Amino acid sequence: MPPFRLDRRELLKLLLASGLGLPAYARSQVRRPGSMFMIPERPTFFFTQLIYGQGNQWLPHPTAAESFLQILVQRTSVPAGPERKDIALGSDRLFYSPFLYLSGAREFAPWSEPEVDRLRQFLEYGGFLLVDDALGASGSGFDQSFQREFSRLFPGETLAKLPQDHTVFQTYYLIDRVVGRKAGRPYLSGVDREGRTVLIYSPNDLAGAWARDSFGRFMHQVEPGGERQREMAIRLGINLVFYALTVDYKKDLIHVPFIEERRRRRVWP
Repeated sequence: MPPFRLDRRELLKLLLASGLGLPAYARSQVRRPGSMFMIPERPTFFFTQLIYGQGNQWLPHPTAAESFLQILVQRTSVPAGPERKDIALGSDRLFYSPFLYLSGAREFAPWSEPEVDRLRQFLEYGGFLLVDDALGASGSGFDQSFQREFSRLFPGETLAKLPQDHTVFQTYYLIDRVVGRKAGRPYLSGVDREGRTVLIYSPNDLAGAWARDSFGRFMHQVEPGGERQREMAIRLGINLVFYALTVDYKKDLIHVPFIEERRRRRVWP
């Protein structure tokens, strides 16, 4: 399958045709056996996680993706699949999903040159990568390893702090702070290509705030802000998915007056 390159209008047409923007009850849904949650009968968004390294070091929070997808379906009209999809950089199916997630808590071995080239091609041809430090600690083994791989992906470039008016903070919720399971670094960083942020780095362990056990109970304490901070981490995750799907449509003139008024009045949902 050739690499995809969709502009914003083309992507929006596909999303609207698949149900994005329709009320949740208007979509065809089925109940998954043994689950209390309804899922789309024909999902078009999949949470795709990158496999790397040895063992399960690429999967620090095994239940986080499914938990997050359940919340995403409950709160929005995104027709999301119910389970995480796992994929290696060398897979022929890499280009099948515009959204990739990379996480870890430990140092990992360097990727091969073909793997680096393939991921760079994925990003430059329209893909989006969310990187999430599962320790939520600057200078962790994962953080150092990712910074090394970033320098190979984008030689001579650095991760730049995303400004507060970046589209990712207003795609679904209006967000005024960046948190996860931890709240150590109050900003996201990323790298742009042709006006599009193709990679976003979350340093605060978003998935740790999403993970739930088989009884639906959240597994990890969220510090220092407790359940309010967890809610903000969930909202940020939802915004990141919407940004990966729709990029900058909230920058269209029809949205600007409404968003600016809400920012002026500080009316946060």
